[in-house]
Amino acid sequence: MRRTKEEAEQTRTAILDVAEHIFAEKGVSSASLESISRAAGVTRGAFYWHFKDKTDLLTALRARRLLPQEGILAMAAEQGYDDPLGLLEAAGHEMLAIFEVDESQQRMFRILSHMVEDEETARCIRDINNQMFELLRRIARQARSNGTLSPDFTPEEAAVLMMSTMHGLLSEWLRSAKAFPLSVLGWKILSSQMSLLRGCENARRP
Repeated sequence: MRRTKEEAEQTRTAILDVAEHIFAEKGVSSASLESISRAAGVTRGAFYWHFKDKTDLLTALRARRLLPQEGILAMAAEQGYDDPLGLLEAAGHEMLAIFEVDESQQRMFRILSHMVEDEETARCIRDINNQMFELLRRIARQARSNGTLSPDFTPEEAAVLMMSTMHGLLSEWLRSAKAFPLSVLGWKILSSQMSLLRGCENARRP
């Protein structure tokens, strides 16, 4: 029985590994479950034993690439934190440092950034991205409540700024074939962004 469970887990991991590469290369819409099964060396029946459809597979891929910092942010959103913006800044720096060297995270970002044609998959990707947006908004609301978020920004606007900054940094770094030091430049940009959100005077100067 133990051997069977181990083999089943190995099969599931093989499917996920192959799907991650194919989705990142071709996009979710262009990749077929048949091609994924064939590349993983499993039957379609074995595939459907582990995943009911493409969105189930995508959700599992995302779940195994969650970063520790995301868990910390989720806990802070639930329980509160003394310096919400400081936590976001530190988590952002750490995420960029990981992303810079972790090709699996780079592939996952490409997967979630691809345009998709079928509505079910598009909704799945929107839900994944919306979860991060809602997490940022909840933490920004804490910053508003404790007076550390500038009155120039609503929590929703702060979440949009943070989300678009990170997405823009990662997209441009990959588009440019990693032409600049992501963590170094990202540190400067995130620090300036947090100064702006805090309402620091030096962030307002032209």
